[in-house]
Amino acid sequence: MRQHTLIGLLMASLLAPAAAHADERADFLQKAYLSFCVKHLDNYAGLRQQLIEQQLPKLPPQQAGHFLQQQAGDAWPLPYQGQFGQFVLVLPEGDLACSVMARSGDRTEIRRWFVSLAEQAPAPLLATALDDASVDTPLSGPASQLSWQWATEHAPRRLVLSLTTAEKPDAPIQAKASLALTER
Repeated sequence: MRQHTLIGLLMASLLAPAAAHADERADFLQKAYLSFCVKHLDNYAGLRQQLIEQQLPKLPPQQAGHFLQQQAGDAWPLPYQGQFGQFVLVLPEGDLACSVMARSGDRTEIRRWFVSLAEQAPAPLLATALDDASVDTPLSGPASQLSWQWATEHAPRRLVLSLTTAEKPDAPIQAKASLALTER
């Protein structure tokens, strides 16, 4: 029951009308992240089943493995402006994490909405910045990674929100927004 209350609090705070975004791709990434990863954080297995039942085109295992970084799981290309291939929804096996990846988008705009979102954990959760570091990733090469934690003070589990943005404009994946439920 507490998890459903948590979901309600998250959705109320996150799905409030947002200010207009200068970059449509950043806006789409945010909407996909909220609609898939945040909305379904209490039931990624149910989301996976729903996508399968709707017969949405799923990437074959070899292509999905690229986005899953060779972990088990599934990946779906998301339609954007009538085409597939610009955004990918990734659900690793275990149903404790979800990511949305974008091939392009304004890095500054993406970071702006992500920080705005991450800083505002709904009560009683506390938002704590975990990391703002340079990393080297297989999908983006040199990148910047932001991570935030949402949790109550003594909770055994926490939500970790993370964003990785490529430093090079020609990187194959420009942004990856993730949400994971982890043990402390």
